[in-house]
Amino acid sequence: MSKQKQQALAGGKGHKDDQGTKALREREAADALVDRGLWQDAATRYRALAEAGSQDAVLFHNWGVTLRELGQPQAALDAFERAVGLQPTYAKAFHGLSLAYRDLGAADSARMAIELAIEHDPQRDTFRLALIDQLITAGELDAALQQADRFERGAPGHAVAQNLKGMALRKAGSLDGALEAFGNAIEADPQLAAPLQNRANLHLRARRFSLAVADFDAAIERAPHTTWLAGLRLYAAMHLFDWRRHAQDRQELLTRVEAGEPVAQPLIVQHLTDDPALQQRAARTWAAQTLPRPQPGPRALGFPTGRKIRIAYVSRDFHSHPVAYLIAEVLELHDRQVFDVAILHYGRASDDPMQRRLRAGVDAFIDVQHQTDEQIVQICRELSIDVAVDLTGYTDNSRNAIFASRIAPVQVLYLGYLGTSGSGLYDYVVADPQLVDDRTRSFFDEKLLILPSYQANDRQRPRPPAGGQRAAAGLPEDAFVFCCFNNPAKLTPSMFAAWARILERVPGSVLWLLAEGDEAIRNLRSHAAELGLAPDRLVFASRCDRETYLARLASADLFLDTLPYNAGTTASDALWMGLPVLTQAGQSFAGRMASSLLHAVGMPELVMSTRDEYIDTAVALATEANRLNELRNRLRANRDSAPLFDTPAFTRSLELAYLTALSGTQEGDVVVGE
Repeated sequence: MSKQKQQALAGGKGHKDDQGTKALREREAADALVDRGLWQDAATRYRALAEAGSQDAVLFHNWGVTLRELGQPQAALDAFERAVGLQPTYAKAFHGLSLAYRDLGAADSARMAIELAIEHDPQRDTFRLALIDQLITAGELDAALQQADRFERGAPGHAVAQNLKGMALRKAGSLDGALEAFGNAIEADPQLAAPLQNRANLHLRARRFSLAVADFDAAIERAPHTTWLAGLRLYAAMHLFDWRRHAQDRQELLTRVEAGEPVAQPLIVQHLTDDPALQQRAARTWAAQTLPRPQPGPRALGFPTGRKIRIAYVSRDFHSHPVAYLIAEVLELHDRQVFDVAILHYGRASDDPMQRRLRAGVDAFIDVQHQTDEQIVQICRELSIDVAVDLTGYTDNSRNAIFASRIAPVQVLYLGYLGTSGSGLYDYVVADPQLVDDRTRSFFDEKLLILPSYQANDRQRPRPPAGGQRAAAGLPEDAFVFCCFNNPAKLTPSMFAAWARILERVPGSVLWLLAEGDEAIRNLRSHAAELGLAPDRLVFASRCDRETYLARLASADLFLDTLPYNAGTTASDALWMGLPVLTQAGQSFAGRMASSLLHAVGMPELVMSTRDEYIDTAVALATEANRLNELRNRLRANRDSAPLFDTPAFTRSLELAYLTALSGTQEGDVVVGE
């Protein structure tokens, strides 16, 4: 048993009746079962002693600890309450009460209980640190920082307090301050894994992937079984094309995912496998481990009387971000005779052009970055939201928990995350017939809103000319240019091997990719050499402004898509600029994105079924100029009238899906446009 669990189980002085010695021995026998990890046997023994009339407060406290370990927070709460009823100054029992209340989502009661624990034992670091953690959760960041600074350098709780300080500063948006605090925690206790993981996550967010991998490795060395850690480490390494351990780590992760272990976040699993069953398993594990259970209650379906239907789009990405680039015009085009449209934005308020446009394009733009989940839920209820659409899903810094409180009769998962949530948080996922078929339907825990075409698009996006991009990018003017500007983590070793085969069969061609720094470039060129491909046939593009990026797409000859995770916004950008996209269709939602887009733009012949077909078609398009030119000309002639870029028609389809779902007249999936 861990030191923390030993400390949690050790109690104060128990009540001694006439048979005190015997009762103490019986309780210690139950405690010994806990020492051996036999939680259920221990709980059974504690229950028997309680039902026999024990008045031992320590027994009820230890029973509560055991019940929490077994995932029974309400029963644990009852046991801790019995303990404090028997011994009203029992500080550790109040601490247990606080933890049980947190498990149940009762933040105010948890706060009251931990304050009582501190009142009865003001010097115990565990309680003071738990209060800091709760203050951070409640968004009381200044108070959390003040409490953390009370732990002086060299004090026993200083390292943990500095880690919590870093978490508070990160939540406040002070990333440099958070890095410093995590560094202080690591310096104070080099064996503490949590600040290493937290600092690694900051490096990952800032795209400092080498530093992230180093910190993840150090954290794994200290706490190898920490939840989600192994997946994050592999994901960071994938951005660097660091494939030294990739095959082994990937297989181990997926084996553990299949077993239901909390080792990899759902988004990471989507980068590792095209198996929708494994992706669903990962999502279910994530939901069970990190999200509150959906609260029961009536959905109150039906149209409101005396007012318009109210739609709320919820995300942290309402700024210059791929999700905003796709959804902006849809928000503007919603029928204001029928709908009021609100944005709930829990990201950073900014003055970038996209956020200014979004603020002007909806009926209400509500900044909720500094609101707690409970406060956001209350805002939604005060607004009487009818349809709530989560555009973030299980991506970075999401706040899915607000949907557990039923903020609208219809709750929809859309666009930002591709696949099932594995939870009961959402009623529907938006899809289309290309993304989900009869073979894969069972891998969604939600009902589906099936539109003719899945992806929203913005006809106001720029379409800059392509002139001069090749020379500026270091590309040979007369070479055939394959390109892929997907997130580098989407590029797997097997995908790169396929690209090397294509380049080998098309002499003089080059592959134009998005760079992630010098180390990533060195690694990928080394992989090229190992495959017999001259490293200089890889050309790397640095990150740039949106118009330059779009112009680059128009300067390439053929976009090569990735599997298991397809291009999404990047593929529609390429098609918008007249660049054909070649994809191999997978089985999962993320592995069929480009297939959906190509069908919606009228080019299904660019969707391949096998890897060999994908390679052969890429070679044919690169060596048969007339065939590629015909595709390009057809794409450029038809793209603006194709369903993919018919934003008004898409918006009407989406609205009809919302209305059908809200009406409550149709069970099961909602199909629009059959």
